[in-house]
Amino acid sequence: MGKIVTPPCDDGVVVEANTTNAGQAPGLASVLAGLLASDPSSVGRDDLAGLVKRSQRVRGWLDAFDARIAIRAGDLADQGSCESAGSVLAGRGRRSQRDAEAAANRGDVCKTMPTVQEALAEGTISAGHVDAIANAAAQLNDSAKAELCDLEKNLVNAATAMPVEEFERECQNLGRILTGDDGTSRHERHRKMRRVRRWVDRQTGMCKTLIELDAETDATMWTAMNAAIAAARADKQAADLTFDQLQADAVVNLITGARSTDQRVPEISVLIDHSTLLSGLHDRSTCETSDGNPLSVETIRRLCCDGDILPIVLGTMGEVLDVGRSERLANRQQRRALRAMYRTCAHPDCHIKFDHCRIHHVIPWEAGGPTNLDHLIPLCDRHHHLAHEGGWTLTLQADRSITLRRPDGSISFTGSTVDRTTPAERPAPAPAPGPMAAPIAPSNACGEAADEPVGVPDWIFTLFEHRHERSSRTADDTGAIRTLQPARTGRPPP
Repeated sequence: MGKIVTPPCDDGVVVEANTTNAGQAPGLASVLAGLLASDPSSVGRDDLAGLVKRSQRVRGWLDAFDARIAIRAGDLADQGSCESAGSVLAGRGRRSQRDAEAAANRGDVCKTMPTVQEALAEGTISAGHVDAIANAAAQLNDSAKAELCDLEKNLVNAATAMPVEEFERECQNLGRILTGDDGTSRHERHRKMRRVRRWVDRQTGMCKTLIELDAETDATMWTAMNAAIAAARADKQAADLTFDQLQADAVVNLITGARSTDQRVPEISVLIDHSTLLSGLHDRSTCETSDGNPLSVETIRRLCCDGDILPIVLGTMGEVLDVGRSERLANRQQRRALRAMYRTCAHPDCHIKFDHCRIHHVIPWEAGGPTNLDHLIPLCDRHHHLAHEGGWTLTLQADRSITLRRPDGSISFTGSTVDRTTPAERPAPAPAPGPMAAPIAPSNACGEAADEPVGVPDWIFTLFEHRHERSSRTADDTGAIRTLQPARTGRPPP
């Protein structure tokens, strides 16, 4: 039986732990021994990936062990013989209270969902996945929490296959389904919670302002802000500013009126699938602002009354099939179409919002590349720079899967980065080949895909632009909804 002997703690105690019984984590000792014997400063890229995988394995076990501590501390606290789990995990100030409380909440999840604890200890899911379950559970009543616990194996399977951010959205949607809430009560609750706070940071002396808003109001505000930021970015005098400085200046100028920007009425862009608009939420619903904040169905139906309704037909992988073309720069219709597919920068590891991205020509315009949708993709400033001056190359297939190559020609990523489709519709990305693997041939000039995606029905996402002044049209809610027709595929929406 293997043992790990830990260094002495502050009180001089040396702890011996049985590795074969440590959270039922076979092989952990060998993984830890491998890390202790490794020197990250002397390994190559592929070996670094292996070290990250091993460290995630150990970190998962430690997070699961913290959850077990939280469970035990909670039991003792109930008996009146111990502090709360959060206080115990804070370790007398060596851990932030916020981090300690998050760990305690993971303990609550693991106590009721042992399969989640096992997956965390094995490193197949991360603490972020468990936090997503904890946050969803916090919004549920006891009956809905019991239903959530019954789905623990499904949750683990989904968490194993999804990035944390995507799993968070799935947990939010699941919570809405379990509570039978179409989002209306949540929206009204958030409207009542809106507030503004102002204070001075004691360490830096900087003045700070916090604005908390519901999703609809936030979308209205940021539409105006993004217009001001775009105008500022086009100003050559702002070339020396960082993006953070540029954002701050644009927001202040917008509020104070010190600068004249586009004075059009702010718009809200929201997306909803056709079936949800007509019949309400289902298990594959999309009902959110363009950057992914959920809205209630009734809120979007209200916006339909005086908004412009633009049907956009999406295919099996979420690619746009029926939108117009442009010439030199992506036009407004093309940006709308791209926004319907992407919440963020198309780089797989980037979370910069779409509205702060550039529209990148996969085949450069100066090299003869057309400004067609199948050659356009959103990239933030950093990744746009890497795609041009940084030596990285990006190829885009007709199904909008991408291949990213490093400056040395090796493949960093291949797969889809469209994030508006549901997990069932989007195939898992292929792992990046090692240095000796055969390279993937880039797409041809027409961007034709080798295989036709099959088996998933086409369906409609509808993007609305809502102007905060009532249209001259007098369509009521039902009339606005009836203007949407099913996709031209002869098949009903899911």
